[in-house]
Amino acid sequence: MKKHIRLWFALPALGGLLAPCAPGLEYKNNTVLPAATSSAVHGRLAGNIHAQVNAYRQSLGKPALQRHAGLDRLAQQHAEFMLRNRGKFGDKSTHYGFEERTLMAQRGMGISDVGENVGTCRGAARPADMLVEAWKKSKGHQMNLKGGWTQTGIGVAVDNDGAVFATQLFGNVDHSHLSLTNRMRSF
Repeated sequence: MKKHIRLWFALPALGGLLAPCAPGLEYKNNTVLPAATSSAVHGRLAGNIHAQVNAYRQSLGKPALQRHAGLDRLAQQHAEFMLRNRGKFGDKSTHYGFEERTLMAQRGMGISDVGENVGTCRGAARPADMLVEAWKKSKGHQMNLKGGWTQTGIGVAVDNDGAVFATQLFGNVDHSHLSLTNRMRSF
């Protein structure tokens, strides 16, 4: 079976974000998507991504990332959004709505310095391996993998044909509560 992986990323630009335009899309964070596969599979895939990212970070002398329940929810919602809107972005992953996820993390969860990696693959026997390896080979994605983060959230959605859509959010708990210098970075 032929293996495909697509990565899509946006770059910060003058305080904004260069993101794909998607007229007609409604980003619904509260929509529950009927699972094409069981939530146990989603949890296992997210756990594998987390373990592999932490192994990579530790090989570089970086501390392990802790899973953050709020970031996990945001990441899962975005993975499901990508699956629901499959084909509207050329069958690619997308950062559409990243600004909103950043604001939710910053204002609602006390997270600062938010970053995001997204990816999709199809036909992989080990999709977590394929996604993490692709992120490691991409300069922008690798910056997030190696960044000075302490927290992460991971979400995956699997379509009936085996296509996997993954989102990994990165952040730091903002202990100052007065920080005016929150940054956004997505790849």
